[in-house]
Amino acid sequence: MDIEYIKNNYKFETLTEKHDLSKFKCDSKDLNEFLRKDALNQQKEKLNITKLMICDNEIIGFVTLLTDSLKLKVVRDENIKELIKNELNISEKNNIASVKIGRYAIDSKYSNKGLGSFILRNIIDNINDLSKKDVGIRFIIVEGYAKAYYFYVDKMGFINLKKDDKILKNIDFITQKDPERTFFLYLDLKAIN
Repeated sequence: MDIEYIKNNYKFETLTEKHDLSKFKCDSKDLNEFLRKDALNQQKEKLNITKLMICDNEIIGFVTLLTDSLKLKVVRDENIKELIKNELNISEKNNIASVKIGRYAIDSKYSNKGLGSFILRNIIDNINDLSKKDVGIRFIIVEGYAKAYYFYVDKMGFINLKKDDKILKNIDFITQKDPERTFFLYLDLKAIN
């Protein structure tokens, strides 16, 4: 399927027992196993929700979303941190409402072609719209794999936590040795408005 066609015709569907997940395959064994073995059970327990990206009845990707919070003290930008502290009259020990992208994957057939960043921008836009109309959300957080670090940071504008600065100097080495090691990253929705 053509990438431009997918961009114009994909839709989101909430995962159900009716979906055939057997043909979906991304570059991560962990993500494939999560989708097939854990996603529906966790969704039934109301721990998260998994949305499939579908085009012409083919699953091209999925995202799992859940609520979470971000401790204010880990926010990198001191100006933003001080502004939030002052506006809300809180300390940096407080947590700030967030949505977490628990899992995100695109089928290997369509990866590295710009589709992942296109769809993730739409997901971010939808969360941002939700934060303006329906529920308070300041940050989107993700626990991204080392191999996806540059995707989230360079392409999508996420920021790493301060505590990871030293280790991230070796991100290329880490990506080679342990590509599925995770790092917490965040995106400030107020900064994109």
